[in-house]
Amino acid sequence: MTANADVPDSIVWAMTIKGSASLDGLASAVGSNPERVQAILNRLLKEGLVERAGSSHRLSSKGKLKGRQLLAAERRRWGTQNAMAALDGFHRLDTRMKETITAWQMRDIAGEQVLNDHTDDRYDARVLGRLTELHQELKAWVSSLGASPKGIRLYLERLTRALESARSDPRFVASPTVDSYHSVWFEFHEALIQLAGRKRADEAAAGRA
Repeated sequence: MTANADVPDSIVWAMTIKGSASLDGLASAVGSNPERVQAILNRLLKEGLVERAGSSHRLSSKGKLKGRQLLAAERRRWGTQNAMAALDGFHRLDTRMKETITAWQMRDIAGEQVLNDHTDDRYDARVLGRLTELHQELKAWVSSLGASPKGIRLYLERLTRALESARSDPRFVASPTVDSYHSVWFEFHEALIQLAGRKRADEAAAGRA
């Protein structure tokens, strides 16, 4: 989905990947501001595409159908083979991402894995260095995809913002309470899975998710 070209469709796309999302989460996902997104959400609510879920929003059955249609259209435009090749190429990066996030969350002390309490600044800096290197490789990989959906580049923009924020706020590495690097990466992976016409359960069964 092309970011900002059609924000209502971009919101439906984002919610298809996210499942449910807060106003701020959607604004970040589509590269817009909360006020504009709220106005569009109100319209989507009236059209029956979106429904409230507590303090968040989610797609209705009608909205999920539209989300599947948007994915199918994007898959046809990009080409299923291109989407599948991209997902296969992402797997190598995803393996390193899992290793990096594990290193962020757990530390090896005297041969034993313990929770990282983030009191060792040098250790955290080394892990952030690994994440930065991985991000640079991701940027090069995205550039190699050629005429991929522009929404993919929006994920890259969100990841860049998360990495910049993580340098002063450790929550932006992996916390689910903010638009963290790990959270955005998971969405990016999910988008690639769905664009390739696959399911996460099948990817997990194959050891790829």
